[in-house]
Amino acid sequence: MKCHNCGAEIPDGHLYCDKCGAEINIVPEFEPEVENEIDTTLSSIADRLIKDDKPKVVIKYRNADDVFEYIKQKKNVIIGSLLGILILVLFVTVIFMSQDRTGAKYLKLAEKAKSNGNTYEAVAYLTEGNKRYPYNTDIIFRLADCYLELGSTGNAVDTLRIITDSSIYPKDSVTSAYESIISIYKQAGEYDKIAEILNEGQNESAEALRKEYVPSDPELTPGDGTYEEKVTVSISVDDASSIYYTINGDAPTKRSEAYRSEFEIDKDGEYNIKAIAINEYGVSSSVVERTFIIEGGTAPTPEIMEPSGDYKENTMIVAIAGDGCRIYYTTDGSDPTMDSQEYTEPIPMPMGTSNFKFIAYNEKGNPSEIVEREYVLAYDRKVTKEQAVQRLVSKLLALDVLLDEKGSVRGGGHNEYIYDSVIEVPGAGEYYKIIEEFVRGDGTRTQTGRLFAVNTHDGTLNHLGYDTGGRFTLKTIK
Repeated sequence: MKCHNCGAEIPDGHLYCDKCGAEINIVPEFEPEVENEIDTTLSSIADRLIKDDKPKVVIKYRNADDVFEYIKQKKNVIIGSLLGILILVLFVTVIFMSQDRTGAKYLKLAEKAKSNGNTYEAVAYLTEGNKRYPYNTDIIFRLADCYLELGSTGNAVDTLRIITDSSIYPKDSVTSAYESIISIYKQAGEYDKIAEILNEGQNESAEALRKEYVPSDPELTPGDGTYEEKVTVSISVDDASSIYYTINGDAPTKRSEAYRSEFEIDKDGEYNIKAIAINEYGVSSSVVERTFIIEGGTAPTPEIMEPSGDYKENTMIVAIAGDGCRIYYTTDGSDPTMDSQEYTEPIPMPMGTSNFKFIAYNEKGNPSEIVEREYVLAYDRKVTKEQAVQRLVSKLLALDVLLDEKGSVRGGGHNEYIYDSVIEVPGAGEYYKIIEEFVRGDGTRTQTGRLFAVNTHDGTLNHLGYDTGGRFTLKTIK
């Protein structure tokens, strides 16, 4: 070792320089080194580890030669110290890594809280633990169990779905999570939710469980399309599930028609068939549907010779049916059926406005399209309203209702007949509506309530009334 003052060589073990007398300064200085804090991310509900301060010796030397000389002298001590420090660092690191990976502290805290009867506190520990250690499936399963103990099945399922909806967990954990969810839904009788969650899952566990809990979709044949006369429908499944179906209805349920054997559809029209399979657990498959159009059995549309329109003379309505078909019709605006009036011969066109609907049925009972006609038969007016009033007075005079053409009546006073309006009586034609009024000697007037109708074409005289439906009725005056 050399003196830091004069540079002279100093023998080992000397504390002063033999040449200049300078003191060799070997003074240790200590500075604190705090260990790494373990679990600094824990929430307020977790305990913090106690910090431990350990001193580290730092030795200063007056020059580089002193350092090298000291290292030579203290080699064994320095190596031992370094090994000790390394072991300490490794120990702390192992503890930290163990804590970071397992989250055992939260499991213990939760278990302690549960044993003390405080499940809500256990949920708090486990929720925080899941945030800190999301890969720890034990925390997740334990948290789901706590929710079940509290009766919160929805939260339990949501917790388990942390595992099923992620790809970071092992397959056996994913399968266990699915099985736990299935058990919850079974106990609640919510079997459709089992199918829902398994159908949503896109992993090996969900696929394997689907085969056990979710029935395969039924096979419905034949395929969509248009068929002549009829179609034979067959529905099948590859397991023991029951099949239910609807025709032109909503999605089938267990209350729908049960499928037992193939069936035929032979009426013309469009048919939408929906089918599902329901297994022993009550879980439904997806809905399978087909649409069939049957056209082959349609009866030919009847041909009506007289087109809709206005007519001014007597006309017969002629209808022609296809081979083997019968024609039925209505005149009240309703759609005809096989229970309506059957057409057997030409129909006289009614006076006024009329509406006809015709339909044909073939030998199989299949209907045609409905053909509609609207006619207005109105002769030219050959009688004026003045002539109509005069004809009515003359007729009543002839019947001894009136005493003279002035309308005098027995007991005094007289009747007057006043034109009111032109009306159309369905099926009978156009008429003048005439009101009867009684005039007293003092000139006061009162309507008698009697109404008359005179045909504008031929002058036919009628009493005018109303039926219970408020429609005009005619009764000829003879």
